[in-house]
Amino acid sequence: MDKPVPSKKDYWRNLYMPSQHKITRTYNTLNKLIFNNKLQPCKILTKTTFNAWAFAYQEPGFKTEIHLNGRFPCEQFFIAVLGHEMVHQWQWDIEAPIRYKQGKRERTGHGANFHEWKDIFEYYDIHFGMHIPHYYR
Repeated sequence: MDKPVPSKKDYWRNLYMPSQHKITRTYNTLNKLIFNNKLQPCKILTKTTFNAWAFAYQEPGFKTEIHLNGRFPCEQFFIAVLGHEMVHQWQWDIEAPIRYKQGKRERTGHGANFHEWKDIFEYYDIHFGMHIPHYYR
């Protein structure tokens, strides 16, 4: 991704609004490159997420939903935010059942297991860690 990420003061000048097709295509690409196609497609909604770029949501026993703001400062930011939420989906859908079988609690936050994904994202020049704030003001 050669284009620079806009500065915070320029976030809202030229908004990137991905289509549902682009969202699905990006999800499928990240699933293949980063997650080895182990994530099952989930519902991805675009709506105003009030001071958040996105969030992932899962009721116990149900499929994960990803809620995206629908407006991003740039395409790179959108890809990083979607990838970030897909890591949470991994935590719930893939890692949690394994941990339950071991008698352990799930780990769904931004701890060490979340940041284990940093290197593979960085390999593809996707900066989802500390570079992407959850909330904007």
